[in-house]
Amino acid sequence: MTGSGSATAAFTVEDSYGTLQAEPSWYQPGMDVTVGDLSVDQALERSRHPDDPTPAGSRPGSWEGAMSVSFSLTDANWHDLVFADGGTALPNSPMRAPSATWYLAVEMPDGTTETRTPTGAIVQEATVSYEQGSDITVELTILYGDEPDDIAAPSTIQQPSEADVFSWHGASFQVGGLNQPLMQSTTLSLSGLARFRRGQDRHPFDAVVDAIEPSFSTDATFTERDQLALAVDDTAGASGPVGKVPATFGLENGQGDTIEYTLSDCQPTSYSWSDLVAPDADLSEPVDYHVTDVDASTATA
Repeated sequence: MTGSGSATAAFTVEDSYGTLQAEPSWYQPGMDVTVGDLSVDQALERSRHPDDPTPAGSRPGSWEGAMSVSFSLTDANWHDLVFADGGTALPNSPMRAPSATWYLAVEMPDGTTETRTPTGAIVQEATVSYEQGSDITVELTILYGDEPDDIAAPSTIQQPSEADVFSWHGASFQVGGLNQPLMQSTTLSLSGLARFRRGQDRHPFDAVVDAIEPSFSTDATFTERDQLALAVDDTAGASGPVGKVPATFGLENGQGDTIEYTLSDCQPTSYSWSDLVAPDADLSEPVDYHVTDVDASTATA
């Protein structure tokens, strides 16, 4: 960004891979938006003659763009980029991955505008993070297949308001049917969401869902031994499976809008005690869970 207030960031869900809808709806993903490392890789390979130590030139390989987008959570419009099954669920069968076109622009000091328009953009990883005392944040790790120069600027971009932001004091957590009132930090991570398919073109042919790996990390003040028992107690025998419990991660903003993530079969892959002997801190229990499935539900006040 060349100066405060000089940038624009918006996305629209594509009708099919790399193809805009006839009348696209453009959305700013949230508040406090940052776009990191908007880069293109040409995958050049050097060509050489056997009698010359310097290269004769380079040939292009597979074209791929990448970027990350983070923002304070204000709504669920971005769910359409992550939950391939109708924007509310992870897929339980092979299917095309959702893709988007992004409009990213910066206004220069001389009044001109420079734009970049990633198309065929797929989300590889999405994280929703809670931190006590802070707004809920989302980060999307994105790959994209092309960057044409003929996409017109959106006539209208739907922007959220400051009142739409989901903050920490509207969050609730339940693991194994037990509320977690002293949660300090939490991250819901969905990785392996999508991958490209390629053929005889430098640009991807399309995108499909990948081998998805949901995970859930919590760090709460220790109040009872349920999570400890799930991670440590040998209730299933030495060769038995690690116990599974459901979990919910609920959010509500000041408008009364709600977003809830329902997590299936949470299994602790690591568990620890932190600050066991610390005069100025409470004992906490960081836990990392493997999760089999995640559903998202929303309600507007």
